This record gives sequence, C-alpha cells and structure tokens, in this order.
Amino acid sequence: MRELVVATAQLDMVLGNKEANVEKAIRYIAEAANKGAEVVCLPEYFNTGFGYNDIAKMREELSKQAEPIPGPTIQRLQQACKAGHVGVIGSMVEVVQGKLYNTAFAISPSGELIDTYRKVHLFQVESQIVQRGSGWQAFEMDFGKAGIMTCYDAIFPEAARALALAGVQVIFHPAAWMDPFLPQWMVATNARALDNQVWMISVNRVGKDELFTYFGRSRIIDPYGNEVLECGEGEDFAVMKIDLNKVKEFRGSLNFIGDRQPGTYRL
Repeated sequence: MRELVVATAQLDMVLGNKEANVEKAIRYIAEAANKGAEVVCLPEYFNTGFGYNDIAKMREELSKQAEPIPGPTIQRLQQACKAGHVGVIGSMVEVVQGKLYNTAFAISPSGELIDTYRKVHLFQVESQIVQRGSGWQAFEMDFGKAGIMTCYDAIFPEAARALALAGVQVIFHPAAWMDPFLPQWMVATNARALDNQVWMISVNRVGKDELFTYFGRSRIIDPYGNEVLECGEGEDFAVMKIDLNKVKEFRGSLNFIGDRQPGTYRL
C-alpha cells in the first residue's frame, strides 16, 4: 500500500465528433502526466457522447462510431499512456459481432490494455442501444487491485460489493450523470465508498447533448465516505494524491466486509 496520484478529467464532449473528443482526452492525459499523475479517469462515452433525441438515430450513429477493443481509439490512448507513463480509465461504445456494448477499459502506464468491463446496469434508453455486460472483476495496477463501475452501476450496492470482495482498494467510476439527479449522485458515490471501505474516483461529464444536461461535480471519496475533492459544473481537471493506507487502516479498526452476515435474512 502507498500513496497514489490520480487525475479527474471532467470533459464536455461534442456529440458524434470522435476526433475532437479523442484529441481533447489525449491533451488531458498529457497534462496529467506533466503534473505527476499515475492514472487519469475520463467520463463515460468519452469519445462519442451518447444522447441523440431519436432512438433510431442514436442506434445508427453509435453503430457507425463503435469500435472493437482494442481498436483505433484504444491504440491512440495506449500511445498517449506510454508517452506520458500514466494509466487511463474510461468508457466507450464497443462493437462485437454487430452488437454494441458500453465498455470501460483500463490502460497501464506502459500502454498495456489490462482490463475491460461491459456495463451491467443500463440506464433507461441505453438498454435499447447496447447489450448488458455480465459482471465485475478486479485487475492489478502498479499500486494494487482496482475495479471499474460505470455511471448507473453506483446506484446498485452489488456492483461495488462484488469489487470489494475481490480485494480492490480503488473503484474508478466513469459517468455521464445528468440533471436532475445531483442529490442521487452525491449519495450514491459517498455510500459506495463507505459501504465497502474503498476509494471512489467518480468522474462525470459536463455539457449538453440532444437528451440531457450533465452537471459534472466529479468527486474523490475516501474509504470513510468523506469527500476529499469535488470539481465544479464546467469542464475541469484536478490532480490529487490519495493515501491507499486508509483502506487498510479503516478495515483494521472496523471491517464491514468481515462483519457482514450474508444469507441470514428471512424474506
């Protein structure tokens, strides 16, 4: 266990303009590297955006923009990671045999694609566009075990709990969380950190698309459920050092995972 320097890249995306969005992300990755970050988290659907006001149009546009993983976008991010020696977490539309997924990814500071996660909890119209994933898993980064939840996953305790049971110290949470759900964003991100005594790195997008307005307010929450960083409502970027020893410290005095009693309740 040790300290970890993380960066939150709270971006406004141009709907459907993959080139502009990827270029912006790469600039932020370089800035994160210059400021000593070891890993930077991007928002959900960082390279395309998502919200078209017509289902047929949304399906058509996202199908055009979707890529395999790895594919061109991931390869560009891998090059940026390797150049700056910084890891990246984010989410994008993946295509597999004609089916679309909202797939999160983790790239190491050496440029290796070390994990992918297909979103399980699909929000409203999203379920008409992409396929559901099948579950969560921990992965190893230089600092230890981490995991990913995507946006709406944070509402469901099972997601973070599965990762905590797998031994993660940090959960990265790329999101595109919209108005009017700011109170739920605050409660869910705090609760998932406290429930599981982990660090939550929750990075939300800003701006508007054809469906929603996104309020940003990206957050870093410590294992005690305390907010230690919060961004504003415009495009923003922050770098912060977090103490991973807090996970062991808190669990050493009061271990929620150890004290839980699964399977003992009567319905």
